[in-house]
Order: sequence, then structure tokens, then C-alpha cells
Amino acid sequence: MDIQDIFEIFVVAAILFIPLGYALRSRLPRWKNRFATRFLSPRYLTPMTASMINKNRKRSETLTDASPVTGKSKTSL
Repeated sequence: MDIQDIFEIFVVAAILFIPLGYALRSRLPRWKNRFATRFLSPRYLTPMTASMINKNRKRSETLTDASPVTGKSKTSL
């Protein structure tokens, strides 16, 4: 393989991929977003952060008394 062949490969690739990229630049983000929402997102789960856990613990400390009807505590955890 000669340097001329390598140069021709780069030119052919540029001729193919530059117009292809220009044509797909407005369509590709839509495809990517649709793929991500369909296959990558947890639809029915909410993210649990440390601040949410601290809020639940503070709230559960104030509600630790047992319910007179069921005898169970009113904590959410």
C-alpha cells in the first residue's frame, strides 16, 4: 500500500461522510432521543438521592408513634 492509496481512501471517505453528516445533522438528535427514551430510561422509577433519604428519616422520626387502630408505626420506610 502506497501513500497515494492512503490519500485516496481519505478523499473518498471525506466525499462520502461530509455530505452524509450534513444531511443527518438535524435528524440524528431526534433518533438518539427516541432511542434513549424507549430503551435507556427507567420509566417507572424515580431516582433516590441522599437528600430524599434524609427527608424521609426526619419525617419518620416525628411519626414513630404507633397507630391505635392497626398497632403499626406510621413510618414510610
